[in-house]
Amino acid sequence: MENPEQQNNTEHSSSTHKTRIEQEAVISFLESHNKEPVSNIEIVAGGEGSQAFSFESNREDLILRMNRHSEEGFKKDEYAFNNFESQEIPIPEINEIGKTEDDQYFAISKKVNGKMFKNLSLEELNEALPSLFSVLDAIHSIDVSDSGGYGKWNSEGVGENQSWKDMILSVDMYAKHMFENSILEKEVWDKIYDRLVELTQYCPEEKYLIHGDYTTDNIIAKNGKVEGVLDWADSRYGDYLYDIAPLSFWERNFDYEKAYLEFCESKGKKIEHFDERVLCYKLYVGLGSLSFFAYSNQQDKYERSKAKLLELIKN
Repeated sequence: MENPEQQNNTEHSSSTHKTRIEQEAVISFLESHNKEPVSNIEIVAGGEGSQAFSFESNREDLILRMNRHSEEGFKKDEYAFNNFESQEIPIPEINEIGKTEDDQYFAISKKVNGKMFKNLSLEELNEALPSLFSVLDAIHSIDVSDSGGYGKWNSEGVGENQSWKDMILSVDMYAKHMFENSILEKEVWDKIYDRLVELTQYCPEEKYLIHGDYTTDNIIAKNGKVEGVLDWADSRYGDYLYDIAPLSFWERNFDYEKAYLEFCESKGKKIEHFDERVLCYKLYVGLGSLSFFAYSNQQDKYERSKAKLLELIKN
């Protein structure tokens, strides 16, 4: 799961899950793999799953991502480009997906020029907000009624759950096996999970396309306009309000919930049970992160996520 907190707070913890690839190995791979010469290879800030590098080849700016776990996320990016990309939803094209000789999965895609949303100044952020939410509206407007299932969809566009509520409640699926063998605390988990269960009564079974990880490190903007929506690995089908939860949960310096409500009001759009639904999804995002940080033995991030979640259910 990608988020700013994961990227900005790495000095006190070491993930057992994160992909780490030496730049020399990347240079060697690109030079042997590419037919054209490569240049200007640079590390790009990556998340827990993949390590990313930018490079130039044949006068084209490209991105290489590599991970040691799965190619499914890369294939979902390819599916998203082939099925959802438009002027309203800018998605970078995937040039190639493959596997290296040392069993690393890789994807090469076109580079999107601009700044990550998290790196915008406050003035630049406010200028780009209408575009941020307009792109989100365009994503939610895509008709996925004929797509099978709810929740996370696979590289063929089929959701893995029978209902939206099933997906929300499934966050408990793996945690119950971790209480004895990790830092995950059952009492804390149950307290937060019980509140999540209560809130599911407000969550509709409507079916929308959801990006799933619409956070400030997956959105590229330039001159007040979103130029690229990255990383569709966590995309799913369900309640469109889910996309506000990751954006809000990890942000400490800007109120995206308030900004989104103001955007909706400007469009004459009224949303029922906004607070309850977004809180439910923030608890889902937070519980997923809590179990991941326990699984990858990242004590400091685990404690920060726990504190944030306990604060949410106090209000």
